[in-house]
Formats: sequence, C-alpha cells, structure tokens
Amino acid sequence: MTISLTDAEGRVVYERTHQNRIVKAGRRLVAQLFGGITSGTPPSKVTHMGVGTGATAADDEQLDLVTPRAPRNPITSVTYSEVVESSPSGPVKRVKASLQTIFDFNEANGTDPLREAGIFTAVTGGTMYNRVVFDAVTKSNNFKLTLIWDIVF
Repeated sequence: MTISLTDAEGRVVYERTHQNRIVKAGRRLVAQLFGGITSGTPPSKVTHMGVGTGATAADDEQLDLVTPRAPRNPITSVTYSEVVESSPSGPVKRVKASLQTIFDFNEANGTDPLREAGIFTAVTGGTMYNRVVFDAVTKSNNFKLTLIWDIVF
C-alpha cells in the first residue's frame, strides 16, 4: 500500500509504501468470490477504504480497524495491469489490480496521527479484506491523503 499526502498546490509532500496483511476474513472473501457459496448472502466485492489511529500490529482475526477515523471513502479508481515475475522455471505473468481512494482536504483530519488503513466491502460493517499499520501520518486540512493498494494475483 502506498500512502501519500499532497498539498493544495498538488505537490506530494509525503509518500511511503508499506506491506499489508490480508486477514482471515479477507481470504475467506476471495475464496467465496472465487468458488461461490451454497447458502446465505453472496459476498460483495471491495468498495471502500478506511483509515484510523490504531497502532496495534495487523492480525489474522481482526474484523475492523482498531481505531477508525471518519467515514470510509469509496474506492475511486481500479486499474488492471500485467506484471511479469521471474521464477526458477521461467517468467510468470501475473495480474495486478490497483485500487485507489482519496481523503480530501476536509476528510479524516485530527490531532492523533493516522497509523492504520484497510479495504472493506461496505461503507459501514461489511468485510475487512486487509489491514496495514504504517508510520504516523498527521492528516490536516492542509493535505489530501491518497491510498493506493496494488494487489497481485
């Protein structure tokens, strides 16, 4: 996941990339989207990203951010591309899905720094696919926050 802060002039003033953890509920979501389910409500695709202030390490059993801040924002862009990885048996072609959301200047602001983010299947409730904990980022109305997740299959 890449997190960046952009000022009012469009300059990127902070950018970092962090590894995330796909939680157990997220792995189940992908399995059910792939194979279907025999009863109950079918799973939904991911639609939103959320941010929070929790610094607890990501864990398989987590179902939500530890300390969410502000409403989750919709995923605003999804792009697909091909990436080639090397392997002992030769190149492997993979598909990368890049998901992006933006928390605008007036969103997700606060004095406690942001330290966590996740991808969800709904604006509230739903399933959390993954969670990442990152170095403290102070979000104020001076900056727009962009999250970009690259998921490789």
